[in-house]
Amino acid sequence: MVGVNRMAIVALAVASGCATTSHRAVRPPPAAAVSRPARVRLAWLPFDASTSSGLTAAVNAQLEHLQIEGVTESFRAPVSMEMAQLAIECIEKTARCYAAVGRSIGADRLLWAELDRRGRGNLTLRVALFDVGRGGIVHEAQQSYPSAKAAQADVESLVARARSADRPVLARKGP
Repeated sequence: MVGVNRMAIVALAVASGCATTSHRAVRPPPAAAVSRPARVRLAWLPFDASTSSGLTAAVNAQLEHLQIEGVTESFRAPVSMEMAQLAIECIEKTARCYAAVGRSIGADRLLWAELDRRGRGNLTLRVALFDVGRGGIVHEAQQSYPSAKAAQADVESLVARARSADRPVLARKGP
């Protein structure tokens, strides 16, 4: 009977050892850290050409529907670039001011169009995409037109060129 008890104890020890070993073997490995893609918010600032409602509507429609690679969320800013700059009292056309506008509205990228009428009877329309974190314009296109009507007819093409025309961004200096 002593032999039977010893065998029972040995069998029990072996069984519990196997159970412990197999339990450890089936334990799942620690979960790998799941990284979500970074959220990139694009704010498109509405264009306001007070002299041409047709041009204004055409530009805003193109800005609203433009798809930018890497952007996870886009929204219309409450005001134009000019008004946003006035609101934060930084009216220069500089990377520092554009970055301040981006931070003030919670955007990682800014997309806007601006009109320059300083030419002889011509107007120049410029579309720019600014990276707030990098502190520089990454895409832009501009074109001169003889009239607002001519600019309106070319808006889709201009915005498409702005989307694909890379511009090297230099490291931002200062705050």
